[in-house]
Amino acid sequence: MAADEIDYTIEGDFSPMLTVTLDPGEAVQAEAGTMVMMEPDIEMSTEMPGGFFGSILRKVSGETFFMTFFTNTGRTRRSVSFASPMPGQIRALDLAAEGGAFYCQRRSYLASAKGIGITIALTKRLTSGLFGGEGLILQKLEGDGWAFLAAGGTLVERTLGEGERISVSTGSLVGFSAGCDYDISVQRGIKNLLFGGEGLFVTHVTGPGKIIVQTQPIADLALALHALVPKESHRD
Repeated sequence: MAADEIDYTIEGDFSPMLTVTLDPGEAVQAEAGTMVMMEPDIEMSTEMPGGFFGSILRKVSGETFFMTFFTNTGRTRRSVSFASPMPGQIRALDLAAEGGAFYCQRRSYLASAKGIGITIALTKRLTSGLFGGEGLILQKLEGDGWAFLAAGGTLVERTLGEGERISVSTGSLVGFSAGCDYDISVQRGIKNLLFGGEGLFVTHVTGPGKIIVQTQPIADLALALHALVPKESHRD
């Protein structure tokens, strides 16, 4: 199924808003709860992608049980806008240019054109999912249209050549091309583990393909904010 040929704009740099413009009959699908505003003639419907079993897997992966579709039922072009609940950036992906597929970590998918397949994929190595800190399940985006990822801080892209390898702090990896190899290992060295402050695990990605990383994973943001919360003092 060919994806709808949607148009889009991204307004703002930090905590931006994605606006998708639909021709009559076109539709966009998005994570539940991400819609900011929509014009008349946009009809919203909530569905379970992949059926009941597919929705169960999505829930296990940390995503919402349902996904929302927005269809232009009018006779003129209409727009609908989305935003991520996490402060950060939005990155547009042309899946046709990515070879028709792209993997992303849980919570990073925001929206995509109708016709883009969103399925659950296991990591290639069981140890990666069990001990990597980001869960065993990844999301696989498939199709020939636009998809949009949202993550924390600044989103940075790197293109890896054949056999080229890069190591990324676990949790900072937003997504990678289907042609990349992906693995997670324990940090080397007892002092690095205990005092390095970089966590127990590091992610290794080998090309060819593209990777996207975030500079502010949500877990790190939560820890930083927690440290600033005044502690309640108890008096006898």
